[in-house]
Amino acid sequence: MVKKPKEAEANETVEAIKEEKAEPVKEDGFFVYLGPSIRGVIQTASIYTGTRAEVEQFLAGAIERFPRIKQLLISDKTLPEDRVKVKTPGNLLNEIYKKLVADVKKKEG
Repeated sequence: MVKKPKEAEANETVEAIKEEKAEPVKEDGFFVYLGPSIRGVIQTASIYTGTRAEVEQFLAGAIERFPRIKQLLISDKTLPEDRVKVKTPGNLLNEIYKKLVADVKKKEG
């Protein structure tokens, strides 16, 4: 039996880790829109399945009209915390929500 030098084993391990990291990580699951309902565009609490890219592509028309919609698409992984943050004054998600409401009023008002 021929033993490999420890350095060769370490290099193989590093290469294996690099190959694992090179594979794109899919963010499958679902996304929930936590913004305001916008008549004819999107409804509050709408649920979309797939990756973030797929959901954003599906909502491309709505996001083009109201870009802040993209920021209020919440992943299933952070939904419990973000649902509270949207309602909490002074929080970034709350500010985005308020700005989207103002944008809707400007465009539809």
